[in-house]
Amino acid sequence: MTLAQPLRAETTGLPNPTRTPYLRGENPEQKRQELLEYFTRTFDLYDSLFDCLADDRAWFTKAINLRHPLIFYYGHTAAFFINKLLAGRLIDERIDPPIEAMVAIGVDEMSWDDLDERNYDWPSVGELRRYRARVRERVTRFIAQMPLTLPIDWESPAWAILMGIEHERIHLETSSVLIRQLPLAWVRPQPHWPACPHARHDRANVPANSLLAVAGGEVRLGKQDDTYGWDNEYGERRVTLAPFQASRLLVSNAEFFEFVAAGGYAERRFWDDEGWGWREFARAAMPTFWVGDPGEPDALRLRLMTEEVPMPWDWPVEVNQLEAAAFCRWKSEATGLPVQLPSEAEWMHLRSRIPVDQPNWPRAPGNINLEQWASSCPVDHFEQGAFCDLVGNVWQWTGCSRAGRLITGC
Repeated sequence: MTLAQPLRAETTGLPNPTRTPYLRGENPEQKRQELLEYFTRTFDLYDSLFDCLADDRAWFTKAINLRHPLIFYYGHTAAFFINKLLAGRLIDERIDPPIEAMVAIGVDEMSWDDLDERNYDWPSVGELRRYRARVRERVTRFIAQMPLTLPIDWESPAWAILMGIEHERIHLETSSVLIRQLPLAWVRPQPHWPACPHARHDRANVPANSLLAVAGGEVRLGKQDDTYGWDNEYGERRVTLAPFQASRLLVSNAEFFEFVAAGGYAERRFWDDEGWGWREFARAAMPTFWVGDPGEPDALRLRLMTEEVPMPWDWPVEVNQLEAAAFCRWKSEATGLPVQLPSEAEWMHLRSRIPVDQPNWPRAPGNINLEQWASSCPVDHFEQGAFCDLVGNVWQWTGCSRAGRLITGC
């Protein structure tokens, strides 16, 4: 089956894609405009995510017990800019001290009362909309007036702006997952957050996966200084890899269903202690976003951010790392091959087959950076050399540091 080429973002309803700015450059004023555009596009994109909420309960009800309600995260990313600029003594006054205190810090798993709702009297949606508008104006003015020399480094005022933007982009992803866990009646589809229209709904039509040989080599792990990075990305380590094999495709819903149908969620031997503890606690029998009875696979559906659709068997499965590792143990037993998740070095070795990174993409090489859809797509839709989806389509888990044969993309 040949799939149609994806539409460009401007015809799917998605906003024009952003590009992470380089820290270097020759023209500070041009860089200032890049930063301003990156800030405003990201800020507006995050605002638009909350257009998907159709009921007040969606704002004020926790989607999962380990996170605050979405009203917190709507204000949190804006307050982050003000709090960081104040901490760096780059501005000298707050916009709204009560809001900036209430939404400053997310859940701390070490604080027993973080999730006690008696501690919070949340602002209204209208109050936070007005607050975000004031933050947008204040940060825009700061970017226009701040001293700027190149390259941007940790001491630059622009570093705090980049930190705020990248922080909001993290919450763009995490907040979308919280929306995905709200009742369907509380959310609504939006044309600027489109789902991929391509899917195979018959498992028999999903392409079979296969292992491809990958030559070994030396891999450098660690952050380069060309773009903004978080502190835990820095440092350098070099790893020499032996040859290994990797799956050509991400693991699809159809491929993962074989594990489910084989009773993999009920077999203790496929799970480590942490994984089995999670499975018992969650009472999981299939991936979180599958809807229905795994005993009736033809009736299974997939929960997307704002809708349920018939199961797209050729989309990548979305599971946590514990489920991914259990699947690999089952696959190893079923095939007789030493299947495991890739190490970080193995994954980076595969990633290096894509010659340029996001700032230099003329167009994204896959379903990434919101340049195609606001959902996954078929695992064979984007060929990247011999493999598909070396980047994009779903977050990919890694495992231990040992080299060996592996299945990627769980």
